Amino acid sequence: MKKFISNNKTAYILGILLLILLWQFLALLIGERTMVFPGPFETFKYTLSLLNKSYTYRCIFASLGKMFLGYFLALILAFIFGVIAGNSTYLEKVFAPTMTALRSIPTASLVYLFIVLAGFKLAPMYLVLLMSFPIIYEGVKEGIKNISPDIIGATKLDGASYLKDNIRVKIPLAKPYFLASMVSSFSLSFKIQIMAEVITGASTPGIGSAILGARSSDPTNMIPVFSYSLIAIVIMLIIDLLSQVFRKKYLSD
Repeated sequence: MKKFISNNKTAYILGILLLILLWQFLALLIGERTMVFPGPFETFKYTLSLLNKSYTYRCIFASLGKMFLGYFLALILAFIFGVIAGNSTYLEKVFAPTMTALRSIPTASLVYLFIVLAGFKLAPMYLVLLMSFPIIYEGVKEGIKNISPDIIGATKLDGASYLKDNIRVKIPLAKPYFLASMVSSFSLSFKIQIMAEVITGASTPGIGSAILGARSSDPTNMIPVFSYSLIAIVIMLIIDLLSQVFRKKYLSD
């Protein structure tokens, strides 16, 4: 029995049940079951009805697709600039103000900027790119900078070129830092994507667009808003679980 209780999977399930109980308690405490704070049972029931509609899956895949595109672009750019900064203290200092600015600018401000520059459809994708970029950049840069000086000295004695030195030695050794930054920024990217869709009010399919549409069509009924949000939360929980598996497999060292 003790082993069952201490099991990680059991703890995770108990955590979910505790969250549902807290949700139900707040719903009863607030009292307004649809206008303000619907309970879990009403939300679960409506969510099941949403899962029977093709539009729901179009929204899910549209949000994930746009998020993946922005994240992939961030990954490429952060990798390139991270390797450059990791190899040059001078260039690291040159890039530092830009990275600080990207981490400090309010997300909502960037949404409105990208609406003007790229339009409603592309604004969420660019936001994901800019929010993920500094996190991955930092991981790549720190991974290379934390390589043992003895190894760096050995590569210089070996006479390897800059490109070969990075591809064969530095990048593989920096992999734990790089992968950790990827994992930490991935679930964040999905949250940013949905938030940007809500703010932009884009008419194209997406979970954020569906939340906004449900809220606009009937402001007195929050159940659809909670249901779409629940779908997003479940997706993020799945991403989080996959991230934990990834960490155990590749970052356990």
